[in-house]
Amino acid sequence: MDIRGLWPSSYFEARQWFRETMPQSLLAWRGARLEAQPLDTEAELTIDWAFAKASDAPERLLVLITGLHGIEGFVGAVILRLFVDKFLPRLDAASTGLLVVHAMNPWGMHHGRKVNAQNLDLNRNFLIAPQDFDPAFNPDYGRLKTFIGPERPVDPPGRAAARFALGLVKVLRAHGSAVLQRASLLGQYRDPRGMYYGGTGLAQEAQLLLRLLRESVPGHQSVTLLDMHSGYGPRLQMSLVHSPREARSGQELRQRFNYPRVLKADDCDFYAMRGDMVDTLYALAETAWPDIRFYASSFEFGTFGDSTLSLARSLRAMILENQLHHYGAGSDAAARWIRREFTALYRPDDSWWWEKAKADARQAFEGILHAEGFLRA
Repeated sequence: MDIRGLWPSSYFEARQWFRETMPQSLLAWRGARLEAQPLDTEAELTIDWAFAKASDAPERLLVLITGLHGIEGFVGAVILRLFVDKFLPRLDAASTGLLVVHAMNPWGMHHGRKVNAQNLDLNRNFLIAPQDFDPAFNPDYGRLKTFIGPERPVDPPGRAAARFALGLVKVLRAHGSAVLQRASLLGQYRDPRGMYYGGTGLAQEAQLLLRLLRESVPGHQSVTLLDMHSGYGPRLQMSLVHSPREARSGQELRQRFNYPRVLKADDCDFYAMRGDMVDTLYALAETAWPDIRFYASSFEFGTFGDSTLSLARSLRAMILENQLHHYGAGSDAAARWIRREFTALYRPDDSWWWEKAKADARQAFEGILHAEGFLRA
């Protein structure tokens, strides 16, 4: 851990912990195995996973995923450690199967980016039909590209901040906040250097996860999948974010899980996404596993907050980090400022924030795992 003891200091440190800890933690499961797949782009970076079949009669499968958005894997690593320490020993190995995926996007985690090596946002890439990777999708992105996808080196910090603020005011006056939200967050398939680019086909990382699920899900009566994210929402209250395909209302799930903040990934509660992993897995479950009860949710740990100014700061960090990566900066000071802001958006340097995040995760794990029948009395 780093000098503050808040998070692993690197992707490699987090992976080492996973590789050393998981075999010992899964001794109650017969035939548990640890596997890894190297990336095509950098073989020293691997997606690692642990799979354990129920020792007796499989009833439930629990799937945990971290690092789909690379840099968010640091928060995911801490929450995964919490799960292994506090909840894994309470699971019934006789009836429970486990699939735990570490650093779904190891390139992004290692390089401090949200996307993978091809600039793909993997949570806009989970589209099964090839025609869904449609360059014409999200025309609002094209309309606002000069603001959200500038193709030039980043200005010095003061000038960059002023240019962003002026551009934001102009966009909001001309188009409104709803159009800006769709343009910047929905996902786009036309600009390989732009934000939230979903690609032209399923990425290696997405293909692997779909294969793992197709191999592990059959034979169970129910499946619960939990995916770890950071960056969006109230600063000191983790959100449980569901697919619009989830039939139960937020109020029903708040009561069922005894958790105060449950949202759906749409423009009313959260924000809509195309190619969202959880949404696609709900659709897959309906067709491939119709007799298996399927539930999935994302743990979303907010960082900057959800005020208007905080949301503007988050958007600025995203735009400038992407601009810096592709076009560089006019000064070292600008590059350092952008990297600090981007890191703070996904991995806060605040011990109080981390303690609250872990407390929220404990509450959510307790409620979900109890309600879904995983925890032994």
